[in-house]
Amino acid sequence: MDPQTIATTAVSVIAPYLTKAGEKAVEEVGKKLPETVGKLWRSMQVRWSGKPAAEEAAKDLVAAPEEPDNQAAFRKELRKLLETDSAFAVELVALLHSLQHESDATIRNSGSGAVATGSSVAAGAGGIAVGGNVSGSVITSVPERRE
Repeated sequence: MDPQTIATTAVSVIAPYLTKAGEKAVEEVGKKLPETVGKLWRSMQVRWSGKPAAEEAAKDLVAAPEEPDNQAAFRKELRKLLETDSAFAVELVALLHSLQHESDATIRNSGSGAVATGSSVAAGAGGIAVGGNVSGSVITSVPERRE
């Protein structure tokens, strides 16, 4: 994976968790995230330490993770770090890969209703709509008709 793709993926993974964590000091954020996401954040944090532009981009991202400008600035600084440190790139790819496997889930929906997770799209009344790929077992059931 190239540095731009790694940086883009890392920011898209971490930003929603930063929003949930709320505005915290950059140093404290890693403690409030799920385990592997926290590892991802702490790994990046070690690399940007002592690099003022990267530290500032991280602070801005934590303060307002939903802001596209903050995401772009952080992504740019992360990309620059990845371009100069291939071991860091390999580490981030491994963490992102493990996150992908952790997110696999089993969801059952019986009866009427809609379920949407990850990249999926909700569909109602027994329908299933998925945006992306489906892997593993998929079990659907049709509710009994009541007369």
